[in-house]
Formats: sequence, C-alpha cells, structure tokens
Amino acid sequence: MSGAGKRLVAIPMKDPRDAKTRLGLALTPDQRGKLALRLFRATVARLREAVEDLDAQVDLAVVSGSPIIRDVAETLGLTVIDDGGAPSLSLAVEAAAHWATGQGYDALCVLPGDIADPDPVDLARLLDHPLDGGTAVICPAKDLGTNALMVPLPCPFAFAYGTRSTIRHRHAAEGAGLTPVMMPLGSLRIDIDTVADLDHLPADHLRRPRRENAQ
Repeated sequence: MSGAGKRLVAIPMKDPRDAKTRLGLALTPDQRGKLALRLFRATVARLREAVEDLDAQVDLAVVSGSPIIRDVAETLGLTVIDDGGAPSLSLAVEAAAHWATGQGYDALCVLPGDIADPDPVDLARLLDHPLDGGTAVICPAKDLGTNALMVPLPCPFAFAYGTRSTIRHRHAAEGAGLTPVMMPLGSLRIDIDTVADLDHLPADHLRRPRRENAQ
C-alpha cells in the first residue's frame, strides 16, 4: 500500500446497556451487553492481526460517549473519540471524521463492532486498498447496510447510515466526485442485529442460554 499515508479505523459503539435491543426476544439485557462487548473485543483483535503486515500506519479508535466503552477501549489501548452525544450513527461518524482530519489522517475506515466473524484476511484486503484518484470503498452488509466504509479525508460527502445505506453512500460518493469501489467481502456481510443473525456467531461468542420463552 504505497503512498497511503496514515489511516484510522473507527469503531462506533453504543453503551452496552443500550445495545442490541432487537435481540430482546432471545437475550436478557445483561446478555446483550456482554455479547456487544465480546464482539467489540473480537473485532479489535481481528483488526490488530489484519494490520500487522501492512506497510502503512493504521491506527485503531473507538467512537462513543459511553463511560463503559471508554474504559474497555482504554484497557485495549485504543484511542477514544467522544461522539459528543451524537443522536445518530451518521453524526457519530462525522465526529470521528472531523477528529481524524484534525489529527492528520489521510483516510478513515468505519467498521461496526458487531460483525459476526470478521476475517483478518478480509480486513487486510480492505485496509490495504488504495484510495488514489479519489475513491471510496464500500463493503455491503447482507441487507445492503454499510458494514465497512473507507473514505479519504476530509470526507467530501455526508455519511448516510441506516436502511440500505450502501446505496446512499454509493450515490453520495459519486455526487462528491469520488469513484465508489464496491467490495463485498464475505466475512463482513453479517452483523448481529436480529435473532436469526445469532446463528452466524462463532460458538465462543454465545455463551448464554436463550430466554425460556423464546421460540
């Protein structure tokens, strides 16, 4: 990855007490919070393995306003970016992009902390992709959400997370004069949002009983 400069991987994280509410039919609030933290730690470990052999400097950060997440991130040696109480994921990522630009980073990669089983090889392929000539890299989720997004800094378009955000981010990148590169990496397709998604977790992530009344 020649000439890539400094890249920052930012992982946006909610407070574990507010995480994974759509899993309420299968997991208790305590189980959901513990699962969110296990996924987060696993993502950090996979990222560190992925960047070991890359030539460019790739740093890791968490974006959150949660004191719990901040404490966990600090024990993991991550930079903590305060999201300023952002009411949406898009605004939290905007805060991360602003911070990263101010710190002299050339690119920002946004990666959720709840991908089921990210492969370090896939992560390295993403993080090693050149952004020369004005490109943005988009990794779609199975439902056309955005499970990874890498953009040059300062980012020339507004982040647009939510339903089918892959399509919105592609159009936004094109509208800003960038060339969107669609990178459908297999291990980055599944994030844990619904009860059905739990079937994609590695066994060691799901050390919990189902709710007794769950079907």
